[in-house]
Amino acid sequence: MSQSKRQMGGVLLVTMLLSTPLAAAELTVEPRLTAGVSYYDLDLDGEIVVGSDSVDDVEFSDWLYVVGGGLTFAYDRFFVDFYGQYSFDGEDELDLDVVAGGVAVDDLAQDVEFDRIETALTLGYRVTDQFAAFVGFRYADVNFDGTGSLGAVAADFSTDFSQRGPFVGASYVVPKPILRGTFVANAAVAYLDGKLENELDVSAPLNDVAFDIEGDAIGINAGASWVTSLTNQLKLAIGADVSQYSFKDDDDETDFDELITRLRTELRYNF
Repeated sequence: MSQSKRQMGGVLLVTMLLSTPLAAAELTVEPRLTAGVSYYDLDLDGEIVVGSDSVDDVEFSDWLYVVGGGLTFAYDRFFVDFYGQYSFDGEDELDLDVVAGGVAVDDLAQDVEFDRIETALTLGYRVTDQFAAFVGFRYADVNFDGTGSLGAVAADFSTDFSQRGPFVGASYVVPKPILRGTFVANAAVAYLDGKLENELDVSAPLNDVAFDIEGDAIGINAGASWVTSLTNQLKLAIGADVSQYSFKDDDDETDFDELITRLRTELRYNF
């Protein structure tokens, strides 16, 4: 055999060896739609003081409807996931102790409506068929709007709480089927920066009250889901998860805790 033929054969062999795992691996795309309910609770513990104005102990909580969607790309053992969700129709009644313009007013009565958006980008790797590790970045924003009275004076209330930051976590797939489906558990730790912006617009003779609070938190998320196949490509998932974040403001005067509990169903389609 000539040297050129041997070289050509070597090139073909190396090419086959390199291309074999690439050919075996396939890119899969899996969009999903989500619907469910969520219990949301935001609790500010402590007195917020701005000049001669102050507000004591603010808390919002209610059940909200949740809709959302996501998209997962997987290649070999790597995956990338993006999701977004919108929680809406939250309502609460707010009663606060307020000092406005140095005047104590004990009755801030507000009917508050609120909604929330959340997005996240995740990069992950399946270490084994059962175990996966991932990192990502999430952003969330919840907005509260209320109209009512401060004593005998009309007052409009608006609060916006946003947070963003990285997270790291892992998931585990139970190897044995449960009720003809797959059981998946997951947990993550997040490191978040949060900002709370508040405006209380009141009529004369009282002054408007406005304040911003910035803080950071280390929070956790844990959840589980059950996934079953409806067809060769369509899957149904039923799951629940809980998130708990405790923020401390940069001035060490106010704590605010966020608790979110979600129940959801998902439809997933595999291309």
